Amino acid sequence: MKKKFLRIVCVFLCCIVFQQVTLAATQIATVRVNSSVSYQKITGFGGFVCSPSFGYNWMTTDNIQKLWGKSSDAGYNIIRLYIPTAPATGSRESVWSQSLATAQLAKSLGIKIFASPWSMPAEWKSNSNIAAKYTDSNGVVQLGSLLEAYYTDYANYLNDYVTYMRNNGAELDAISIQNEPDMQATYAGCLWTSTQISNFVKNYGQLINCKVIAPESVGITDNYSAAFQDDNVCANFEIYAGHQYGNVQDGLKLVQAKGKEVWMTEFLINWNEAENTTRNFNWTKDAFNFADKVNSALLSNVNAWIHYASRRYYGLMGDGTYGSTDGEITKRGYILSHYAKFATGATRIDNTWTDATNVLKGSSYLSVTGDSVIVMVINPSTDTYNLTVDLPFYTVLGKSIKTTEQLNMSVSSISLGSETCWPKVTVDASSITTLIFTKSSVRPVSQMSGEAIHYGKVENQTVTNVAFGTNY
Repeated sequence: MKKKFLRIVCVFLCCIVFQQVTLAATQIATVRVNSSVSYQKITGFGGFVCSPSFGYNWMTTDNIQKLWGKSSDAGYNIIRLYIPTAPATGSRESVWSQSLATAQLAKSLGIKIFASPWSMPAEWKSNSNIAAKYTDSNGVVQLGSLLEAYYTDYANYLNDYVTYMRNNGAELDAISIQNEPDMQATYAGCLWTSTQISNFVKNYGQLINCKVIAPESVGITDNYSAAFQDDNVCANFEIYAGHQYGNVQDGLKLVQAKGKEVWMTEFLINWNEAENTTRNFNWTKDAFNFADKVNSALLSNVNAWIHYASRRYYGLMGDGTYGSTDGEITKRGYILSHYAKFATGATRIDNTWTDATNVLKGSSYLSVTGDSVIVMVINPSTDTYNLTVDLPFYTVLGKSIKTTEQLNMSVSSISLGSETCWPKVTVDASSITTLIFTKSSVRPVSQMSGEAIHYGKVENQTVTNVAFGTNY
């Protein structure tokens, strides 16, 4: 009886081992990198640092130095600031000074900074309220937009903020006209139609002595991009921007064709709010939807990608809540760092994935010097992949940077043995990987041409002569 029991246990354990082996397999895939087809130059990455929700100067000097700057752990290069709403007349410096220390520190580190207003003074708005939407004492919903009579005043108001920051050692690289003009916010906000905000830029943008960002809508939608293709509007703004709360639509490319950059200036996924829970970060649930959002935005042609709150449990650095460690870079922070450290300044180039599982995702970039290719690989599966990278040049040198549930930006060299244009690498299961290859010699362009032809199985073809029979 005892022997029989042991045999049953052994069979059971073997079944478990067999099941685990079959669940995790090794797959084959190829990515062909084509540097002759190029897209947008990558300006950079970063996050939002100041707001009334989290506090002005919310991040310490150590926090900022850990996330921003070439020598920082994360390598971000863009900071977004909140413009505190100041009075229509009188002294504004005491209000605007609330985020000044952060801006001054950022400029001392060589960081790009831009600022976004949530609302102008309430008395300039149609609902006379700081909010974009509120319900009055009679139960009537009041929506607020900027009265046209105050367009000049508002342009001068924004320019005054630019001048204040400049005079205090915090020169802005750009200033936005409005945060989310299409959001009926019950907090500070202002509603602008695409016609209203484009007309404001066209007729008053020249009064603002700084690069102008607009419209910073909830999504990067064609609703606004159509209005911003007008040459008279284009004359008065430099950066077309929106947030990634929805699809990134193709209209942005028509604005880029006018010589404008496109920035994604706000995005977050707060899983506790979405799931009505209080859980900590979960690698399997949260890492890959975040990585996919960053990657998909870049594939849509954006030049810069900026997260919402930088220091928050769902942000780039923990704040000590929901299991995050205050002041430590989060997994999301490291995922964004893959792009910030290695894609900033580079140009996105074409890549084609051949993957029978249709799981691997990524994007490719050509370095500033043109002698290196950077390939981002996102593998959310439990499978390991043997990936062949089809390069546009020969290489003898490769490097892999990997982030997993256990590792953060782990660097290792790729041993190639001899010069090749088809290096083979291993992509670990459940990983974000950056592959970097440096050119050793030119790869001649193939003179061959042709197309792939796929023939159907004989068994599936129509019989053309019954004398042959169906088994022919």
